[in-house]
Amino acid sequence: MNWKVIFTLACFGILMGVASLFGLTRMPVEPILWFLIALFSAYWIAENTPAKPFMHGLVAGVFIGVFNSVIQSAFFEMYLSHNPMAEEGFRQIPGGIPVRLFPLMVGPAIGVAYGLVVGLLSLLATKLFKKPTAK
Repeated sequence: MNWKVIFTLACFGILMGVASLFGLTRMPVEPILWFLIALFSAYWIAENTPAKPFMHGLVAGVFIGVFNSVIQSAFFEMYLSHNPMAEEGFRQIPGGIPVRLFPLMVGPAIGVAYGLVVGLLSLLATKLFKKPTAK
């Protein structure tokens, strides 16, 4: 595993987490940004990790999800103040679940789902951008 590539891509989770604190990732911008990050990540993995592109994408996606959720949870009040739609959604969480910790609870699961997408895109990108081998 190329941990340098994984942790470099995981910085996107920090970037998106910070952007969400300021309300810069509201709909319809957020899904577009996540899609562009996934495409870039897949390309970067294909270019820099010839072995196990799916695993690199999966692990990077998990770290992206975790880092994003840690930022949102750590600065929860700021996140809510700039994301009124999220505040409305948090009101629907069943009682007994600490709302501030909810991003930490779902972040890893979302990261796994996102990692599956990045992993599959990485596998595809590796096949599309495969460098010819010298004979």
